[in-house]
Amino acid sequence: MGTNVLYAAFRSRLGASFEVFRRLRLGEWTAVVSNHLVHEYEEVLKANAAELGFGLEDVDELLNAICARAEEWQLQSGWWPLLTDPDDEPLVQLAAESAANRIVTHNVRHLAPATRAGIEVLKPRQFLATLTAT
Repeated sequence: MGTNVLYAAFRSRLGASFEVFRRLRLGEWTAVVSNHLVHEYEEVLKANAAELGFGLEDVDELLNAICARAEEWQLQSGWWPLLTDPDDEPLVQLAAESAANRIVTHNVRHLAPATRAGIEVLKPRQFLATLTAT
């Protein structure tokens, strides 16, 4: 789950992004996270905590909840970049190395090259449709 989905989930609790998070909490799917991704979540959420109506401790609790429902994965060195934006690369690397082969993001256009590595790049609504189909 891209950082932009998590941020969107707490900007509005009515959209598909929040539903993706809600279903994670319910155990309907398992996220795969790396230290890099959790750090990115923390950085974005803490920078925007006041706007989202959170205190810094709330962000820590939220991250703990995500990690409790997630599989941890350590990224390996030697990854060959696929994207033009190096900040997005660890997300693609995580999807490929963990065999999750799926990224849920609002940033579909920038992550589209990941499809060459067999990774599905889905918007939250598309991802929810896959949960319903199974």
